[in-house]
Amino acid sequence: MRNVVASLSRSAFLRRTAKALRLHTVANAFLRRRPAIKELPGNGIVYRATRLESIPLAVEMLEKGSLYPNDVVPSPLVSFADLGCNVGYFTCWLAHQRGRALQGIMVDANPEVVKEAQWHAQANRLNDVHPYHGLAGATGASADFYLYDSNICSASQPLDAALPDLKGDWKKISVPALNIGKIWRERFGDLPCDLLKLDIEGSELDFVRLETEFLKTVKVIIAEWHSWGTTKEGLLQEFQQQGFRLNRILDDSPLMGTFVVSR
Repeated sequence: MRNVVASLSRSAFLRRTAKALRLHTVANAFLRRRPAIKELPGNGIVYRATRLESIPLAVEMLEKGSLYPNDVVPSPLVSFADLGCNVGYFTCWLAHQRGRALQGIMVDANPEVVKEAQWHAQANRLNDVHPYHGLAGATGASADFYLYDSNICSASQPLDAALPDLKGDWKKISVPALNIGKIWRERFGDLPCDLLKLDIEGSELDFVRLETEFLKTVKVIIAEWHSWGTTKEGLLQEFQQQGFRLNRILDDSPLMGTFVVSR
């Protein structure tokens, strides 16, 4: 079954065919009942997929290790924050690379993926890694967030204009607006944040402008930018004004990209 699911995930044509035949729904229903669970070699980190679209992400990040270079992770690594954690695979990748003695937070505005992130922390005995549901980079008590019918696509604003070719169902929900600096201090006091992964679906620039005090504690940032929220140049300039320098660009396209900055 897992090989069938992986094939469907990799091929856009097969995904369209599967959706027309409702195979996507059938596969997700199967995975919810019987998740695909695997163990990484070495220190026994386990991960699972409960939806079809999680499998190619797991393959790229965990099985191939091709999503992020190992050397972008600072050494030693004690603490991290994963903002836009999805189902928690980045945390699994870190634990596989650096062991289970990690302190950190995982944040996502999609409540369903936060449940999966929590499962990964508990299953791997990451006792000082804590999941939170809500949106970083927003003010007030709550904020609107938009979920796509795939759990690997969501946004902090409607994307009809930005991504007109992305057909499917979008659902608007209200989520808590999170103060990441406050959460970090309550959990870890004055502990610096060695690594921040920032991928919050268009709210990156707002986050950097709002969370200046938290960012003073951060050493290295893997930041993904989205064209419907900022530009690469705009986000990078904001980081540079706060004392960060560009290390490398990992990915760059007209709609989005990823770069690494550090102090």
